[in-house]
Amino acid sequence: AKAPPPPRPPPAAAAAALNVVVEADGVRSLGEEGEAVLRTLLEKCSDKSMGDVWRRSAFWENETASLLEIVNVLGRWERCSEWKDRTIFIDETDLRAKDEDERQALTTGRHQMALRLGCGERSAMFQNVPNLPFTNAKIAASVGLTVDDFQALPVTRAACNVLFDGLAESRSGLIPYKVLDERRARMVGEGGAFDQAGFRVGWAKSCILFIFGLFFFGKANFIWVLLAVKFAHDWQPDLIPGPKEMGLFKVWGIV
Repeated sequence: AKAPPPPRPPPAAAAAALNVVVEADGVRSLGEEGEAVLRTLLEKCSDKSMGDVWRRSAFWENETASLLEIVNVLGRWERCSEWKDRTIFIDETDLRAKDEDERQALTTGRHQMALRLGCGERSAMFQNVPNLPFTNAKIAASVGLTVDDFQALPVTRAACNVLFDGLAESRSGLIPYKVLDERRARMVGEGGAFDQAGFRVGWAKSCILFIFGLFFFGKANFIWVLLAVKFAHDWQPDLIPGPKEMGLFKVWGIV
């Protein structure tokens, strides 16, 4: 009998997967080793603006990332089809449909809805990109680094979220596949270099539309309460709980 053909090799990205342990809510921190890698790369980097720290477009969200970490996410994919399918979900039994909870975005139902709509999810990005290899040599070279340099830098949820804000040009957690790919292309110049201006424009649109939405939907007054609590928490974190711990975002949802 004729011998069966040998098995087909896995895609390059899958073969080079990093086997990073990722929880449903992504990689929450760089860790000590990751922080050390980041410091080393920032010293080596020719573009010192890579050390600039960026926040979420919802500026009270306690998530920040350096521009270098954002580039680290961008250089690991070219099309959202590389990371749009996810397999990590949370138990929905303790969630109620009316709850305004970020965990809603981690459910099976949300993923199925995204697939039906043909949209890439924010949660799919921060769950899957940490295990994609950095492959874009041109983006790496544009900031004075190499592919191997970036390979050692972990991908965090915060970096994915800040980049996704710029891609969404809003706080949306879902973006149509075609739109995602087109906006990602705007962040890369003609020669393949990272286009910082393209990222800044997308992030600025996200921030401006978010602020406009606050006033348009009549929630602008309550934002001062959130900001006051956030600043007080940053000043005395051991004594004063943050907005999330005080349940203010649930109040925000009904204001």
